[in-house]
Amino acid sequence: MWQGLEAPAGKIYDWDESSTYIQHPPFFKTTQASPQPISSIDGAHCLLNVGDSITTDHISPAGKIAKGSPAARYLAERGIKDKDFNSYGSRRGND
Repeated sequence: MWQGLEAPAGKIYDWDESSTYIQHPPFFKTTQASPQPISSIDGAHCLLNVGDSITTDHISPAGKIAKGSPAARYLAERGIKDKDFNSYGSRRGND
C-alpha cells in the first residue's frame, strides 16, 4: 500500500507556493555553492545571546495558534478556518 501512494518524482522538493505552511526561504534562491566572505557589519546590536544548547525550537512558539493572534489573522486572510490553524510547530515543520 505504501508503494501505491502518489508522490512527486525528482531530487528537488516541489514547493507549493499557495501553502500557508512554512515556505522555502527566498534567500536560498541566490545562495551559491561557495559563499562569499562575510562583510563587516557596522552599528549592529545583539538581540539575543544564548548558549550552544539553545535552538530556534526553544525560543519559537510551538503551541496552538490562538484566535486573534497575528498568525491567526494571517491564516484567516488566506481562507484558513480556525479549526484548521493547527500549531506553530506543525506550520513551520513543512521546511
